[in-house]
Amino acid sequence: MIAQLQVNLFCADVDACLAFYTRLGLAEAFRAPATGPIQHVEVEAAGIRIGLTSAQVANELVDLGVAASSTPSTEIVFWCDDVATFYDHALAAGAAPVVPPTDSPDGRLRFAWVRDPDAHQVKLVQNR
Repeated sequence: MIAQLQVNLFCADVDACLAFYTRLGLAEAFRAPATGPIQHVEVEAAGIRIGLTSAQVANELVDLGVAASSTPSTEIVFWCDDVATFYDHALAAGAAPVVPPTDSPDGRLRFAWVRDPDAHQVKLVQNR
């Protein structure tokens, strides 16, 4: 049985990503090591954790063969009450704009895309 869900993002700059996600309002839930340079840190929102892991450390410790990339192949999706406001908040927190707030073709959703400081893609969605 699954007790909890977590998604890990491999980062070149864990500190910059942590600063971004905490500015968005996610709470830090775990850090390793407890002191010193961060190798892995977890932030949490809506009961889901996002791990921010140093790609370099992951490869040094267990040779995962991972790399931070400027070409996203996955995305984190944040459902929110007001995409336009959250989009502006994300940009102020350090996100790079990708697609500004727009309505879905069927008009049921409003969405936008940004990239965090390590180029992970983040989608913002609201029900209309």
